[in-house]
Amino acid sequence: MKSIYSLGYIVIGLCGLLISYVVANDRIVTSGGSITEIVYALQAGDRVVGVDMSSTYPPHVKQLPQIGYWKQLSIEGLLSLKPTIFIGWDDSGPAQISEQLKQANIQTLYLKRVPNTLDLLLSNVESIGKAIDQPVEAEQLIAQIKSQVAQTTAQVKQYQHKPTVLFLLSMAGATQVAGKNTVVDSIIQLAGGENIAQHANYKNYSAEAFITANPAILIVTTQSLQAIGGLDNLANIPGLTHTQAWQNRRIIAIDQALILGMGPRVGEALTILAAGFYPSSDTNIDKPPSH
Repeated sequence: MKSIYSLGYIVIGLCGLLISYVVANDRIVTSGGSITEIVYALQAGDRVVGVDMSSTYPPHVKQLPQIGYWKQLSIEGLLSLKPTIFIGWDDSGPAQISEQLKQANIQTLYLKRVPNTLDLLLSNVESIGKAIDQPVEAEQLIAQIKSQVAQTTAQVKQYQHKPTVLFLLSMAGATQVAGKNTVVDSIIQLAGGENIAQHANYKNYSAEAFITANPAILIVTTQSLQAIGGLDNLANIPGLTHTQAWQNRRIIAIDQALILGMGPRVGEALTILAAGFYPSSDTNIDKPPSH
């Protein structure tokens, strides 16, 4: 009987070693900024050998080989990295890349990109955790994200009045505004703001459109501000100086990786926006307003 138990322990031990060996020799290629962030948050960043152009965090990924933009990936560049698994969005391009990876016997995991909700983020974390054999880390990350988001949403629910908000992108040329069905819209709502842009996706705004919208708060990315030479140059956008946001200097700058992707740092994005929506000089976000 003892010999049977001993044999069982040996088999279990060998299986554990085999799994450890396979995991250690994984070569992961990711496509999608928030996907890359999730893999790193699951403590598997040392296995990532290539990323797409939208992956900018953590900073280390900028030193990795790139496989193009997620909408137009380079199959040659991807295959040259000899990946064991590719993780990307289900609407990644070009369309034939899925079949090409299948023919190369490369494991793939395609994740839904929309709708841009917190529930989808948590589902994607779980799926990635299973695919790269980090299920415990995935459970921990999900719990952490839920806790961070719940803390901020509970705080902002205390305020009846939601500030009206517009998010501006690509200000160096035509100024685009984020509407519905965007990650930005979801994050603004979770942080207690009201995105007053009613159009779908992104749309160029004219001077008249900015004046009519008249947002109380503007959100911009730090990268966009750098591209136009600083905050003061927002005044060069036609119509923007006529908004209450500009006149009251209610402008929030945030890193694009936090606001443009529903990723594992969504709690950090909510904290930044909520602090801007409900500044301590006007109201204390940790206390309900006086009646």
